[in-house]
Amino acid sequence: MRKALNKISAIQSAQLKHLYSNSNTALLTSTILAGILAYMQREVTPSSVMLPWLSLVIVVALVRAALNIAYKHSPVEDYSTNTIHLFRFRAGVLIAGLAWGSAGVVMFPANDPQHQLFLIFMLAGLSAGSVISYSADLVSAIIYSVSVITPILIRLLIAGDSFSLAMSMAILLYLGFMIVNSRQNYLSLYENIVLRLEAIEFEQTVRVKNEWHHAILDGTMDGFWLVNMQGNLLEVNKTYSLMSGYSMQELLTMHISDLEVVESAEETAAHLQKIMETGEDRYESKHRRKDGSIFDVEISARYRFIEGGQMVVFLQDITEQKQAVDEIEHLAFYDPLTRLPNRRLLLDHIKRALAASSRAGRDGALLFLDLDHFKTLNDTLGHAFGDMLLQQVADRLTACLRENDTIARLARLGGDEFVVMLEDLSNHPLEAVSQAEVVAEKIHSCLSRPYQLATHEYKGTVSIGVALFSDHEYSKEDLLKHADIAMYQAKKDGRNSMRFFDPQMQVVIDTRVNLERELHIALEQQQFQLHYQIQLDHLGRALGAEALIRWMHPERGLVSPFHFIPLAEDTGLIIPIGQWVLDTACRQLNAWQQDILTRDLTISINVSAKQFHQVNFVALVKTSIQFHAVNPMLLKLELTESMLFENIEDTIDIMNALGEIGVQFALDDFGTGYSSLQYLKRLPFHQLKIDQSFIRDIVVDPSDRAIVRTIIAMAKSMDLEVIAEGVETQEQRQLLLNKGCMNYQGYLFGRPVPIGQFEAALR
Repeated sequence: MRKALNKISAIQSAQLKHLYSNSNTALLTSTILAGILAYMQREVTPSSVMLPWLSLVIVVALVRAALNIAYKHSPVEDYSTNTIHLFRFRAGVLIAGLAWGSAGVVMFPANDPQHQLFLIFMLAGLSAGSVISYSADLVSAIIYSVSVITPILIRLLIAGDSFSLAMSMAILLYLGFMIVNSRQNYLSLYENIVLRLEAIEFEQTVRVKNEWHHAILDGTMDGFWLVNMQGNLLEVNKTYSLMSGYSMQELLTMHISDLEVVESAEETAAHLQKIMETGEDRYESKHRRKDGSIFDVEISARYRFIEGGQMVVFLQDITEQKQAVDEIEHLAFYDPLTRLPNRRLLLDHIKRALAASSRAGRDGALLFLDLDHFKTLNDTLGHAFGDMLLQQVADRLTACLRENDTIARLARLGGDEFVVMLEDLSNHPLEAVSQAEVVAEKIHSCLSRPYQLATHEYKGTVSIGVALFSDHEYSKEDLLKHADIAMYQAKKDGRNSMRFFDPQMQVVIDTRVNLERELHIALEQQQFQLHYQIQLDHLGRALGAEALIRWMHPERGLVSPFHFIPLAEDTGLIIPIGQWVLDTACRQLNAWQQDILTRDLTISINVSAKQFHQVNFVALVKTSIQFHAVNPMLLKLELTESMLFENIEDTIDIMNALGEIGVQFALDDFGTGYSSLQYLKRLPFHQLKIDQSFIRDIVVDPSDRAIVRTIIAMAKSMDLEVIAEGVETQEQRQLLLNKGCMNYQGYLFGRPVPIGQFEAALR
């Protein structure tokens, strides 16, 4: 009984709050309307009637306002008090309705249709307003509508003429409609009040019942353990039970080591020891399900000690995310036809080999292989036979190099081109040449044997170009180019042969020295300029631009950054060049902020690893933003994967420091580097840029489509924006849109242009 009364009281309280919250506005409006009505009817109503009526309406409004104040200052909200307030409110509504309804009699002009209609209009409007104002109480709504409308209805019926009778019928229908509408509004509001009160009651019940669990599981992701310091599970939640396949009863008899897949018990002990010492830990682990299968788990970064030396562990199943990362990595770094490393992975191997060669003082070699007459095979037998040949060549090369004494890595560049990288050759150039020749001859022998392509026997040969390397004198791209040039020389000399590249080292050195000198001059004489390439969303709206540096050389004209940025990186000039780019971009943002058309546009700039890891990088960025008085949220710094993981903690600190003032971050060339999901999730990125190498052939290459689809899905799961760069055709844009990528950059929308052309295109 008490519970029922409490519920009724709570409903009444909510109804009263709704009624009284609208009361003052309704009273003020009613008073103003009374004045308007009195003014309009002054010509047809004696002042001896009109002034008392107006005074009555005002007095009633003041009394109701006083009741409103009394309600708001009432300290008690129980059933009896609410009943009194509701009775007072309804009484006030009735009196106000009768006061207004009396106007339908005392202010009704018998022979003036125009003033009759105005009076009817005013009373009908008040009745309609009550449907909303008194929707929380059906009784009040009906009382007010009936008391306002009934007198004018009776007055029209008494008049007896056809016009008055027609008007009375219309008003009667209108009154019926108002009552029905009032009931619908009341029931809807009543149901909402009941549902809201039930939700509050349910929430309070759940909070009381689960108060202890809420305290423990604060911040949890998915799975939950309560573990003592010996590693025994004391409590688990249902989520982890479903993850592992064990029942909750089985889990409570287990030790951490029964679930974690580790190389040794010492690894588990080390994690427990760290928790005891620091109170927290964060790492990725593999767990074994009851059926023996393995799944990946991320252990939450925060632990909390509770009584008895116990600790709370939060776990999240990241198997699908890990698989997505692995899929992206495999698609990005391996050729789907031959399953060999592709160009991207090869370039990374070359970079590492150059570093190792420099440290050890031993030579290495790149062997560039091109199958002779492969195009003829494709044209005569078809691409299916060409693919079969490529697969058999890959298998033979793998087997051949496995038997070799030297360290060898194999990759497919594309088409019929393969590369073999030899490491740890002799530190004597002539001996290194001899070792490379031995491997090349062995490859010739392996690949010259006949191939069985379905029912066709095919005999092929290969041309090989060789480039030796011993340190960082050449870039990885240069070495690959040298080996390629040597291979073409072998083809030129009759195919089925091998040629070494002559490096002409002095020419290259002289070129680099001259370029470095000219870069210094370019900085001093301000020969650099920024070109801007537009970025748009799927509706064609400009989001901003990427600022790309160009060198306006006094003799050679416009120089692409591909020709001078690598040298700037090597010499350290990238730091002052990068600072110039930052200052110029901020200055442009300031100019854009003065124009309503451009004030919301962002500018993205590329930041090099050396620039990013400067000790004072955060201070330099903040200084530039403050000096140019720009909104930091419009500045976006683009970072590449390769530069992030050299010092992950330092990277996170820098990004967080700049993120606190609003600077945005984009991960550039995503999918072409090495991504650790554990690290990537910790980095406060706002946007992923899909590298143009995946976009270029997306229309015709299933592998690139798969990579792009996976990247978009993973970005959405991490709540990151995605933008595709290098979009050149409508087909590429439409395919990206279909896969969920909504932002684009590329030649389809505009090339990088000077600021004047960029702004002209915007307008």
